[in-house]
Amino acid sequence: GRFRLKPGVTEAQMRAAHAQMVERHLSRQPGWRGQRLLRLDHGVFLDLAVADSRTRAIAICESWTNTADCEAFLALIEAESMEFGEVV
Repeated sequence: GRFRLKPGVTEAQMRAAHAQMVERHLSRQPGWRGQRLLRLDHGVFLDLAVADSRTRAIAICESWTNTADCEAFLALIEAESMEFGEVV
C-alpha cells in the first residue's frame, strides 16, 4: 500500500504504530511471511506485506478492519493506493 503521513504526524510516530501493528496483529495472521516499510521520494511510503499466497495476502489486508492496532496506524496516514502482485 502507498501512503503519506497526515499533517502533523511524524515519521517516528508512524513507524512506532506500524511496528506495533506488525507485532501484535499482522505477524499472527495465517500465511503472513513478512512486512517491510519503504520510504520513497516526496513523502510517500510503501507498506509491503509478504504472504504465502495472493489469497492469504488479500485476507491479511482485509483483517485490518476493526482491529485496534491497525486502526491506530491507519489514523496516522492518508492512503493513496493498494495493489496486489506476485513474486515471479
